[in-house]
Amino acid sequence: MNSIEKKRCPFMEKCYRKNPIHFGEMSHPHLEELLVDQLDGTIEIPEVLSFVCNDRSQLLDQLKVLQMVLRKERDKNGVNQLPVTASSSSKTQISSITKGSSLLDAKEGLKEKVERHKKAILQKRQDKLKQMDSVTEALSKGGLSSKERANSKSIKAKKRNQEAAIAGSSVTKKMRQMSIESSNRTEDSQQNMSDRQSSSTSSEQSSGASIMNMYDSCDSEKSRKEVRKRAIQMMRRSGYVVSVVEPGEFAIKYAFSAPYHLFFTRVENSKETYNQQFSITFPEILDRSLGEIVNSLHLNFMVDVGWLCLQYLLAGQRTDMLILYGDRVDREKLNSNITMIEVDMPSRFGCHHTKIMILQYKDNGIRVIVSTANLYSDDWENRTQGLWISPHLPLLSESANPSDGESPTGFKRDLERYLSKYRHPALTQWIWAVRKANFSEVNVFLLASVPGTHKDNEADFWGHRKLAHVLSRHATLPPDAPQWPIVAQSSSIGSLGPNFESWLSKDIIPCMSRETTKGLKSHPHFQFIYPSIQNYKQSFDFRNLSCCLPYSVQVHSKQKWIESYLYQWKAKRTGRDRAMPHIKSYTRISPDMKSIPWFVLTSANLSKAAWGVQRNNHYIMSYEAGVIFIPKFITGTTTFPIEDEEDPAVPVFPIPYDLPLCRYESSDSPFVSEFLSSLGRIIPGHSVYCD
Repeated sequence: MNSIEKKRCPFMEKCYRKNPIHFGEMSHPHLEELLVDQLDGTIEIPEVLSFVCNDRSQLLDQLKVLQMVLRKERDKNGVNQLPVTASSSSKTQISSITKGSSLLDAKEGLKEKVERHKKAILQKRQDKLKQMDSVTEALSKGGLSSKERANSKSIKAKKRNQEAAIAGSSVTKKMRQMSIESSNRTEDSQQNMSDRQSSSTSSEQSSGASIMNMYDSCDSEKSRKEVRKRAIQMMRRSGYVVSVVEPGEFAIKYAFSAPYHLFFTRVENSKETYNQQFSITFPEILDRSLGEIVNSLHLNFMVDVGWLCLQYLLAGQRTDMLILYGDRVDREKLNSNITMIEVDMPSRFGCHHTKIMILQYKDNGIRVIVSTANLYSDDWENRTQGLWISPHLPLLSESANPSDGESPTGFKRDLERYLSKYRHPALTQWIWAVRKANFSEVNVFLLASVPGTHKDNEADFWGHRKLAHVLSRHATLPPDAPQWPIVAQSSSIGSLGPNFESWLSKDIIPCMSRETTKGLKSHPHFQFIYPSIQNYKQSFDFRNLSCCLPYSVQVHSKQKWIESYLYQWKAKRTGRDRAMPHIKSYTRISPDMKSIPWFVLTSANLSKAAWGVQRNNHYIMSYEAGVIFIPKFITGTTTFPIEDEEDPAVPVFPIPYDLPLCRYESSDSPFVSEFLSSLGRIIPGHSVYCD
């Protein structure tokens, strides 16, 4: 159906794939014929088909994905390049396409304006950053003058106040200061008067109520859109950088992320990350093309509620939510639609480090997001973060049993078990939401940790024991498996013991060496990616005087043996070389660096508190959450390709760092948090322990 010639899928009518990339590269005439005159709207399947179809629900799923692919190709080619097979379509359809094209033009006009504004703001920021160049230069020469230190502190304090991330006021307070009153600028007075007449929140406006309060009171999508537009205008006038991805288009990007549904956060200062298929901003997670959100659950470590509410505003979604957190970084008064609960930790050495979202939609379906990012601005601007986003998980029928709708990987059971471990009444409704949802489309395993001593079979539910349990049943490696190194990558390092044998080779290496093939094998090499001081000095975090690497010199002094296993953070291929990795990932890589047998994305750093330690029983101190990608359940193969292969049916798995790995320079060393404090760079009220 596309003007570009495609190779016909060799599986023809027996093709079972639902991958947009596969449909974008291969032709499926039997499906394309069914979509003639059906590129928009609901798809209807004829009673009689020209081919054998044993599963009409699978056919419908394939058609929905293909519909999005062909519609995107049509919009990209324009009205004058309609798909050949659609040339006989009616004038009504052509009119519809023309209308869509004009809407696209309007969007492009808006994007051009936004881009001009962003360039102007960027220039202002670059001017400020130039003032910091002398700091970097002096650092490379071995020191800073007292004047330069004072200047760096001043710049940092100003940035913190402006962006309202941690020290000082929050985003909510900043927006409260931007209340709509009759004393607004004269150039906007006429528009404001019209807005006040058309808005149901006029009484709040006249009393100077905050934008967020106005937004929370909106009871319709239309009113939320109006307040959202006004808020963006006001924030830009006040100098607040608002990077807008227009709502309503993420569903297509999500479909193209199949079958992995793995994303990395867009990097504000790296333009090449803006248009990547796997880049994401927070409002896109909430995008209304995925459904209208009526309630949400956030389980996280650090939370700025004002910033979080702003993301819902930018997405045009409701802000009703329950938040379980470890550390709150704002002090704003909460509206009644937000409930916050601090998680009580049984050990002072553990923390509530999990980063999970569950979104509930108007149709009572849910979506689960497992992330590596905290809920405050710095983590979503110029750092490398990873996210896995589940498909829409529809509500089971009333006649279904709670055990129905399970994932082939047991994800539903594991998530319900994890939420129950909190033993908090506020989570009861979310446990029921999980229990009543259909998880059959989920193709990854949940890998979680909860504090406590875990005995007998329960030990296999949590931490490194859970990973070993999954790998021993489902991971398949070739006979040369010992030559496939384990590659770990995290943003902090725990206290690992006096030598490699204390914990890594005793618990972690055996766990990550497990596979379905039994028998004695030598352990693979261990390679660990952790940013060096030189990595940090070249990063956006250094230029912004912030940090997400809470590894201390005190801990490192007791385990300098780890330096033999360290590799730098390099990510030029994805435009994230200067975006410090707050992401945590674990995998094994083939000697030719072309494939991996499994991949873990998780909140868990390389530490005993996160993964657990094997004493008489399995002991864990922190809450953590991640996902395990196993090829058998996702691509039907034994490995994932990590570079372009000839087989278009198996997409490349997106590895966040560059290969081959790069060892530290002889003069370099791992980053430690004292590197900042030694330069007088820790701002009062801002802890570097922000992991």
